[in-house]
Amino acid sequence: MKRRKDILASTILSLMSVAAPMRAQQVSIVADGIAFPIEQQQTQTEIKPGWKIVDIQLKSTRQRYLWGNTAKQYTRDTRPQFIIDTDTLLLSDMVVMKLKTKKEYRKIHKAKIQDNECIYVDFNTFSIEPHEEESFLIRPTQPLEPGEYLITWTTLSPIGQLEDWFVWPFCIK
Repeated sequence: MKRRKDILASTILSLMSVAAPMRAQQVSIVADGIAFPIEQQQTQTEIKPGWKIVDIQLKSTRQRYLWGNTAKQYTRDTRPQFIIDTDTLLLSDMVVMKLKTKKEYRKIHKAKIQDNECIYVDFNTFSIEPHEEESFLIRPTQPLEPGEYLITWTTLSPIGQLEDWFVWPFCIK
């Protein structure tokens, strides 16, 4: 009986290390001079089966979702300001990605970050200023269209067997 408990405890700990983010990354959106933290979410991944030929599955695709029809944090500003705490992650690996909105969820266009139309954070696309210790105040140089967006880093480790992502969603109304 004790052996079973030890195996169960080690399995739970190993799963927790896979599901835990690299660190507690902090992303905030600024509205009227006040910073509101954006809640970190994990994408949900579904494998859509392709077709079978002689018991061999072909062309299966992954689709990534965020549940809920809109993000909790939103702004009316088409050039929103963000405070990004970059303790261990590089600002140059950060991307902003637009989502497709459905009735019950928000869909990420393609399964891989690099395959999506992303706005990479650099000096051409964002104004970047130091804010406080190890954090930056960033703002897009061009207005963003109204809609659902997410912020993520291309270097974050995928989570679990379906390789979900940690993201910070926001909405422009």
